[in-house]
Amino acid sequence: SNEDDLVRALENKEVDQISSITPLNADILKERNYQIDSSVLPRVFGLFFNQNQNQLFTDKVITKAIDQTIDKDKIVREVLFGYGIAIDNPIPPNMIAYQTLAVENSASRDLILQNVQDSLTKDGWSKGPDGFLQKTTTNKNKKKTITPLQFSISTGNVPELAKTADLIKQDLSLIGIKVDIKTFEIGNLNQNVIRPRKYDALLFGQIINHESDLFAFWHSSQRKDPGLNVAMYTNAKVDKILEDAFITIDEQSRIKKYAQFEAEIKKDMPAVFLYSPNFIYVVSPNLKGLSFDHIISPADRFSNIYLWYTETENVWKIFAK
Repeated sequence: SNEDDLVRALENKEVDQISSITPLNADILKERNYQIDSSVLPRVFGLFFNQNQNQLFTDKVITKAIDQTIDKDKIVREVLFGYGIAIDNPIPPNMIAYQTLAVENSASRDLILQNVQDSLTKDGWSKGPDGFLQKTTTNKNKKKTITPLQFSISTGNVPELAKTADLIKQDLSLIGIKVDIKTFEIGNLNQNVIRPRKYDALLFGQIINHESDLFAFWHSSQRKDPGLNVAMYTNAKVDKILEDAFITIDEQSRIKKYAQFEAEIKKDMPAVFLYSPNFIYVVSPNLKGLSFDHIISPADRFSNIYLWYTETENVWKIFAK
């Protein structure tokens, strides 16, 4: 009925294999010599900006600064215990046809943060009395307005999401961006936050089993409930690309269209893409032959079940293949 019971059943040998456990428990079981198999899932977790709720996100200098400042590899290490992969794209990394070579940033963390701070200073932001960034603007009546560089992150009360939000808050505070974290029970998050679009930024995950699912997450017609365009993203060019790709049969032509879609999303920065988690499967030490390197849904782990075995028998060499 819960994860603790699941782990206990494995340790008591009531079951031989378990899935749907947290990376923390997987790490603990690995230390106890259980076999851990994992493969990246078609899930995209990110920070989705609601420009209608907070106008700060219309400034690409700010959204780019947020993207560059968040230490995604640290999130994978400390939240997922390595059971995941840092991402920069809206298309999951396990969609083989759309895989792109990762570009490693050789610059040091300190240099990246310095460049980000320089870009924000150039954009008119300076530190206020509380140590966080703010911008002073003057209207035509010479009345000054002070705008703080501050926003809130809404997310579920799942441990991984809450810890990720906290790490993001820590990272952004280093460059003077103030972040408030709001956590909700998942049902409450869906009903009272996501559906009415009442959030500045939403830390959430998308399940993309097929490239056509991208339509539901990024086409402008899906901005309002019950649509899934939680970034409230609107781009006529992207709409046309998604519409055309949806009905394109030729695979190579379709790949080109989704590559165009990816380029447009990167240019507009409606979200910061953080990580894709792994599907984690824990099995008893004596199970052999299990392997999976490309998985869409949990049931895919059984695709080579005919190769699994737990016992072996000695065979004379003259009879062995």
